Amino acid sequence: MESKRVNSILHCLAGVALAALMSSPALAADDSACLECHGSLQQVADAASALEVKLTPERTALLVVKPPQPGTVHTGIACADCHPKASEVPHPAGMLQDNPCATCHDDAVKQLDRSAHRDPAGGSHLRAECWACHGAHDVRAVKDPQSDVAPVHVIGRCLACHNKKAYLVGVHGQAVQLAGLDVAATCVSCHGGHDILAPSEAGSRVARRNISFTCGKCHGRVAETYRKSVHGAALMADDNPDVPTCVDCHEAHGTPDPTTPRFRLASPQICGRCHGDRKMMAKYGLSTNVYKTYVADFHGTTAELFRATSPDQPLNQAVCYDCHGYHDVESVRKVGQAQIDKRLLVRCQVCHKGATASFLSAWTGHYIPSPTKYAPIYWVRVFYRLVIPGTVGFFLLYIAVDVWGRRRHRRSL
Repeated sequence: MESKRVNSILHCLAGVALAALMSSPALAADDSACLECHGSLQQVADAASALEVKLTPERTALLVVKPPQPGTVHTGIACADCHPKASEVPHPAGMLQDNPCATCHDDAVKQLDRSAHRDPAGGSHLRAECWACHGAHDVRAVKDPQSDVAPVHVIGRCLACHNKKAYLVGVHGQAVQLAGLDVAATCVSCHGGHDILAPSEAGSRVARRNISFTCGKCHGRVAETYRKSVHGAALMADDNPDVPTCVDCHEAHGTPDPTTPRFRLASPQICGRCHGDRKMMAKYGLSTNVYKTYVADFHGTTAELFRATSPDQPLNQAVCYDCHGYHDVESVRKVGQAQIDKRLLVRCQVCHKGATASFLSAWTGHYIPSPTKYAPIYWVRVFYRLVIPGTVGFFLLYIAVDVWGRRRHRRSL
């Protein structure tokens, strides 16, 4: 048995040397000599033993190469075409440090050298090698459903390095995995393939200025509407760092379904992240009372109650976007109060049938009453703040004096 194993190893080594000398294309594609050593775990272990090389179980498994399967794009290409140094036996150390893909895919490698996956030290060692995404010996066409970079598989490839599992529970991830919708957005749809850049780089698909265009590849009409809104226009014109983009409201990876009651109930908190920020609002002369007064009124109080107790129950009270719009939010200052009142009345009539223009006078907008704004309401509040504590205090004092008087009278008897 031992002699057969040695003969097999010698045959393997001789075959590799012979393959290196072959010049005919037909013969070059014959990888049987390579597979004599790399065809199974046992063969790899035997070859390593014969060459007195120590391999870990993990390394041994990586050195096993299965014969090319039908449908792979590299069918007909010999091992030596990608691994020319393999003709040396034993193989030289660091044989895979030179990227064999660059021989045919130089354009893709150049993109990678400029991407977020480039060598941080400026060398040729990519953070993500080609085979980390495309596979090594079983590479299939990108459009092949069995490809490692097909929509249903590319997610796993990216998640092997990036901890963005929130994508799996978002609407895009569930559409790909559960509904089988290969048209839904995957990592590559938003970040690109070989030319991925960090969000901080201006040319990145997910840089703030570019996010609406990236999302707009699928959500075109919504993205165009957003760019015309008060938020989008400020971003496009001034590169304003404070205005929200698509991912600020809808999340980047764990994108929730915006049609659900849960999203609707959470929307005031989404708007409140900015409109409740005193420092940010002070830059634009906007009051944080916009958010405070909403959560304090009937609509907001009900929304908060539902969010805390029944987040999946439909809410019939108005939330921010019912009045201000979804993606087409406009500046109240620019539109003007007359137009605002006209639109608001139409909106109120959806729930409050028969409401007239005077109906709006019952609402103080998002202002806290003051001596100059809604003065009657302000002074009524002041009155009650004085009268109620004063009345309660008077009766408490009256009771205290009465008790004191009764005790004194008893002591005098």
